[in-house]
Amino acid sequence: MRKLMSTLLRVETALALHLAWVLVFLVPLRITRRLFGEVEAPENGGDRILAAVPERTMARAADMARRLRHVAGRLPWHSTCLVRAIAGQMLLARRGIAGGTIRFGVRKQDGKLEAHAWLLLDGVALIGGEEAEGYRPLADLGRGAPASNGQ
Repeated sequence: MRKLMSTLLRVETALALHLAWVLVFLVPLRITRRLFGEVEAPENGGDRILAAVPERTMARAADMARRLRHVAGRLPWHSTCLVRAIAGQMLLARRGIAGGTIRFGVRKQDGKLEAHAWLLLDGVALIGGEEAEGYRPLADLGRGAPASNGQ
């Protein structure tokens, strides 16, 4: 039974990555914004978003993030940081975990402007945080109500 659950969770994660890819590359932004909310200036100038997420909920979110990184690394294509962040946001929502935020940032490196997206929950980068160092936060997408459930 445990192996079946693990397989189902990996399939769910792969489907979320597929759907996120469609939302990023095929669906107009105005429709995607309806699903995730408006793009806003980052809270606290880009500092931590604190939503008082219960420890158990944060542990569930961290498990989801580890699984997402694992599955994304085994797909036959490269999932961009935005695709991974959107997939993570959808998986959080499926688990009833509110308060996830997709943060967009930019940096200038070797004379070129680079962009990055990462997923935050309670100020903790769940997806894409390792690469976020040095990026200046520009906007947040999907900043919602704090996660208040203890699931």
